[in-house]
Amino acid sequence: MLTGIDNIIIVIAAIAVLSVGYYFSKSVSDMESYYLANRSLPWSLVVGSLIASWYGGNGVVGAIGYASVFGLASWFVWSIGAHVVRLPLAMWVGPRVHMRSDVTVPDAIANSYGRVAAIVASIFLFMYCSKLGEITATGFIGEAAWGVNKMYVCIFVVVFTIILTCLGGLMGVAVTDMIFFFFMIVSVCMVFPQIYDSVGGMAGIRAATASTPGFTHPVGGMRFSKALMLVLLCVNVYADPCFYQRFSASNSAKTARRAMLANFCICIIFDAVTIIAGMAVRVKFPGMQPEGAYVHMVLSELPVGMRSLFVIGLFGAIISTIDSYYLVGGATLAKDIYARIFAKEELSDKKLVNLSRVGACLLGFMGISLFFRFRLAYDAVVFLTSLWMSTGFVPLLMVLMYNGKKTQAAGLLSMAAGCLAFAYLSFNPIMISESFGKLEPILVSLPLSFIFWVIGSKIGKDTEINKKAIKC
Repeated sequence: MLTGIDNIIIVIAAIAVLSVGYYFSKSVSDMESYYLANRSLPWSLVVGSLIASWYGGNGVVGAIGYASVFGLASWFVWSIGAHVVRLPLAMWVGPRVHMRSDVTVPDAIANSYGRVAAIVASIFLFMYCSKLGEITATGFIGEAAWGVNKMYVCIFVVVFTIILTCLGGLMGVAVTDMIFFFFMIVSVCMVFPQIYDSVGGMAGIRAATASTPGFTHPVGGMRFSKALMLVLLCVNVYADPCFYQRFSASNSAKTARRAMLANFCICIIFDAVTIIAGMAVRVKFPGMQPEGAYVHMVLSELPVGMRSLFVIGLFGAIISTIDSYYLVGGATLAKDIYARIFAKEELSDKKLVNLSRVGACLLGFMGISLFFRFRLAYDAVVFLTSLWMSTGFVPLLMVLMYNGKKTQAAGLLSMAAGCLAFAYLSFNPIMISESFGKLEPILVSLPLSFIFWVIGSKIGKDTEINKKAIKC
């Protein structure tokens, strides 16, 4: 689908992005500059970086797959829920994060529940940062754009992302995210009018899917169990390591708050564009893999040169997400796993930075090894997000929002109960009814995690050592 001219433009863009990463690599001198950009991110970079990191291939391609299956409910259930829950995050929780002295999510866990709980949380957080859904989306785009084996495209994108992450740290990632954010928004919105008109607008979509009226209903196209699971997954943002990192790295709490509010306005509109595009794909290519069909459809309608901008936007969204989470995951391996288990003394900044880069490489290897196990990009997102929420969500949320007693038992019992319940129901699925659907593991694991946190909080002494967090 892509011509030589398109490929040349893509290569030039890739070189330019790596040059940006190299430029900022000169300012990386310690862990503070590598992981938190010296806590100096301005409003514009926080906005662009958060949107690009949270969207990724799951937002611009994965959303197509879910919309083609569940229809308009994907926007009303998932999109609206995911963004509305971020309002209190911006107004209340975020400023508390900015004012804490913790550097990573496991730091906060360690301060409240002890070293063992922090190590356990770190392991699950590291797996969450592998972002398998992004790599799954990469394979679909590569097959549609070049007609090559998805494994080759995934390897190239992962290696490119690792280099970018290891070079410039957070500042390099944030600046390139801003560039990718521009290409992502422009490229996807640029082709939307053609897609929308080609199916006759919403009237054409309704007529083509008349046999499944729930497809164009606000919630009718999704089983209750699936909808409830997605609503619960919306609140995962409160335990998202990139949110925690970006708020900590902002130059002020006010900057971070304003960035989150701007994020809400942009995302709620952009989601409507991608969801309707996914519904149009269902109409035009009912028997094809929707994510690949979307890329193929767009590239077939764009002229030479413009195709490259669209592909840059898609891959840019993916890379901007992967590099953000590889940065977090690498720091988690260095500071929260290796340092807590093996280090006899405090590690130097140079060793922490180098170990963080090793962690990014390990995450890339994990992603390439496991991405092919998922049929849709969002299937991978749901699996990893559910696993992380089942283990780390309740303990971390209680750190941020509860000022009462916290014990080692609370953290460990909460994580153990959530993880075991998720594992059991994942391997032993339970079908409730035709209308309700399958019992999603997180519907059981998350409440159990909270119940056992409450039980554990009655056992032992208060272990929280970070009593100086400023209250808003």
